[in-house]
Amino acid sequence: MTLFFRTPLSTALSLTALLMAGASGGAHASAYAYSYNSIFGLTISNPTGSISVAGNTDISRSTATLNGGSIIRGGNGFVDAPQSALGAVSKAQNNFTQQGLGNASYSRGDAQIITSQIPPFPPGATSTHSVNAAEAFLFDTGSADASGRNGSNTGLSVNLVVGAPGATILFNFLAAPFMQAYLDTLAGPGSASSSNMSVNFTITNALGQNVFNWSPDGKVGSGISGGTELADAADLNISYAANTLTAGKMLTYDPLGCGAPAGTGSGTSCGGAYTALSNNLVAGNYALTLNTVNSADLTIVPRVVPVSEPGTLALLVLGLLGLCLRRSGR
Repeated sequence: MTLFFRTPLSTALSLTALLMAGASGGAHASAYAYSYNSIFGLTISNPTGSISVAGNTDISRSTATLNGGSIIRGGNGFVDAPQSALGAVSKAQNNFTQQGLGNASYSRGDAQIITSQIPPFPPGATSTHSVNAAEAFLFDTGSADASGRNGSNTGLSVNLVVGAPGATILFNFLAAPFMQAYLDTLAGPGSASSSNMSVNFTITNALGQNVFNWSPDGKVGSGISGGTELADAADLNISYAANTLTAGKMLTYDPLGCGAPAGTGSGTSCGGAYTALSNNLVAGNYALTLNTVNSADLTIVPRVVPVSEPGTLALLVLGLLGLCLRRSGR
């Protein structure tokens, strides 16, 4: 006995549509990056000699770009940059915690100098506390990046003290860095996700020459010139990158075990210590520059999905239609 299964024409058309969709590739790739750093308890002191402050300019700036659109907010003279946000951003300004992965693309950068020692802000402040965050998420192809930057440019004058060889500057602070980077397995070759951070102190003399430079890198005695490093808890000048070789894995940089920031991300309950002392500075004028930057960069290139050749696909569709018409006529 021969059995015949009747396949309605509508079913054949539905199967055809599914084949076409599968051939064109309907999956969406995603990428994510988050970079955060909180620097707090920062004091700049003058253990030997005599130094006076001639002037200071604070800098707080944020940026965001998403698939060709861009925004920059804040800059020189700001202590609290307005958040730069594009796409499906749900976090409010000065909320430095993670928004995380989602179903819609976004890019956001935020920066805030909460307190400043030079000049005292708010009045009476004796140390500096600044927070940066950059976060971006891409759903499907495209590109995005974000950054948060805090810093200052301070004019210093080393005064002549009879019998003293010069003056020194001591830097002390705590920091709680945290970064993540993710790229899923559907992203094509050339796709990448990176989280980046940098922290740098520089002293320049009146001739424009750097006489002190400190970029903490997690190794005492390394990353410094023109001075002595006494404490360096973890690398604050680092990039964490995810690519197709690490696709599907969330890469996390949490060297001090503080975990992802909670609350609004402005807490000071966890952090590692950093200390450096400059060499003697002779009498003259200097510029002290502090620069802290966090950034996130994403690029998704579509993966090439093999599809049936047009002739082969057309024959398959005609065959399905013919089979249905033949059986419907029985």
